[in-house]
Amino acid sequence: VAKAFGYTEKELSSIPPEANMGLSCGNPVATANIKEGEYVVDLGSGGGFDVFLAAAKVGPTGQVVGLDMSSEMIDLARRNAAKQNLKPPHVAFVQASLDKAAFPVEPGSIDCILSNCVVNLLQPAGKVNLLKEVYRVLRPGGRIVLDDILARDTLPDEIKQDLNAYVACISGAIQVHEYKQLFLESGFTDVLFVDTKSDLNVYFQSDSESKSCCSTTHPPKRLDFNVNKWAASYQIYAMK
Repeated sequence: VAKAFGYTEKELSSIPPEANMGLSCGNPVATANIKEGEYVVDLGSGGGFDVFLAAAKVGPTGQVVGLDMSSEMIDLARRNAAKQNLKPPHVAFVQASLDKAAFPVEPGSIDCILSNCVVNLLQPAGKVNLLKEVYRVLRPGGRIVLDDILARDTLPDEIKQDLNAYVACISGAIQVHEYKQLFLESGFTDVLFVDTKSDLNVYFQSDSESKSCCSTTHPPKRLDFNVNKWAASYQIYAMK
């Protein structure tokens, strides 16, 4: 799954195998242009996959913080960080709500924010909270690079109400114009959406132990429709 969404063999071999949980729908680190000394936050950091790749780019003078709502994921990421000999303040993982509260981050302190297939799972009000917090904590000129799954058209009710489709990141997807409006309401003025043309059916073609982009417990059941007809993987860029 990671290879299908743009991760290289070199990147995969540089991190603990346990950090790659098959939860990606893109590779935000590859295009975020992260520089040495920058301060970076990863929203929904999971096992630490993108945090570890970003840490190699910011170097010893920078900092990367992973925020995740799950205590289980925070514990896993910290164990993975220990294997890499990565410690706070250079690399840190903090349990935090992404959808209902302020991030535990100082205003105007972050150069770059990453997110990989996380916003999709949040309810509409949660998406609004997350993007407003992103705008608050970014420095002027700071940027967000966000990978997510978006709906190609209005989803029929049978897909919206399908729990398996939700686990597979489909039923919670919104369209480009809806996503852009959330960015504009949060304060961003210039947002770029890029369809990565990735095959979303890859989640259902891998082995039985793999997961969807959003599932953290069990692999999703195969859906009885062509996922690519209704959804697409996008990389989204915005600057404060």
